[in-house]
Amino acid sequence: MNEREALIALNRVSGIGSVTVKRMQEAFGSVAAIFDASENDLSRVYGVGADRAAGFYRDFRTARCDDELARAERLNVKLVTWVDAAYPAVLKEIADPSLVLYVAGDPAALSGTGVAVIGTRQATVYGRETARRFGFQLAAAGYVVVSGLARGIDTEAHSGALQAKGLTVAVLGGALDRIFPAENEGLAREIVAAGGALVSEYPFGRQPDRQTFPMRNRIVSGLSRGVVVVEAPLNSGTMITVGQALDQNRSVMAVPGRVDSPNAAGCHRLLREGARLVTCADDVADEMQELLPRPARRNAEAATQSSPAASGDEARAPQPVLTDDERRVVGLLDEERHVDFLIRSSGLAASRVNSLLVGLQLRRMVHLLPGGIVKRVEREHVLRQ
Repeated sequence: MNEREALIALNRVSGIGSVTVKRMQEAFGSVAAIFDASENDLSRVYGVGADRAAGFYRDFRTARCDDELARAERLNVKLVTWVDAAYPAVLKEIADPSLVLYVAGDPAALSGTGVAVIGTRQATVYGRETARRFGFQLAAAGYVVVSGLARGIDTEAHSGALQAKGLTVAVLGGALDRIFPAENEGLAREIVAAGGALVSEYPFGRQPDRQTFPMRNRIVSGLSRGVVVVEAPLNSGTMITVGQALDQNRSVMAVPGRVDSPNAAGCHRLLREGARLVTCADDVADEMQELLPRPARRNAEAATQSSPAASGDEARAPQPVLTDDERRVVGLLDEERHVDFLIRSSGLAASRVNSLLVGLQLRRMVHLLPGGIVKRVEREHVLRQ
């Protein structure tokens, strides 16, 4: 069994994720060597233990990849693993990238400059129209519109991208042979036909459920350089995606809504905490230009239909205005510091420091690293005039 086959087989083992596989790979020298490890060897891998090792050892004895590869060929689905050149580099940056991506369509679409457009399934008319407009403008400007094929905001974002004859990627909450919701099967076919892609990390046959949807959200943000929240109640899966985007050091943007609309409450909270307010694709480009240059437009026809980009010489943007407490925290970040150090040295309450860090992270002024470490982000602020 080679590395690619081993990853496909491991992806079918219940209860194992990319973090554990990485630890096993480091312990045994390769992914394929995991299948030759004894139960005792597995138990000594950090975070596994005796009980999990027993289950893994049993499942490894029967895990296979040949039937999955044969089914993928029949369904015209490509399996893209860590070791394949087609695996998107941006997804490798996150802490827990998928072992295998099941891709219907063109895998190259996953490596474009992605912008996620996300929001609630119970979208208002305003939310649906706004999501479709963002999808259209972003795709026409050359960005790949990433979303989750769900009802509401996701559906409209994908549809807008298709209207612009641009690329869009749908990350599914279940297997590719279990499209959900069923009414979007036609939309899924259009995405593939237009040169985009459907993607899932789940083996064939896996039905979507309450567990799979939150897991897929990290891929939506992981494939994107920025995330645009169109409509989101305070307690929603969209806000979970925002948290994952922040953990992945992605730019978070939000669209303002009606002050009396529950669907706008999540967006307004993000804006209060420092997310970039966006009203069109050019606002998104302004936010993202310091990360990547604005992509070339996909085609002339789409370009003539999209909003014109702001033009002119580039100039340095004003530095963001900080409160006294924010300046105190940022001033302590002369090097990477632990959150506990910031609490002790600032004299502020722990809850206050944590709240400040959320806002500073949304404005991309600090980056939270594993283990409670905080790093100041040094970057050039550039704005088109």
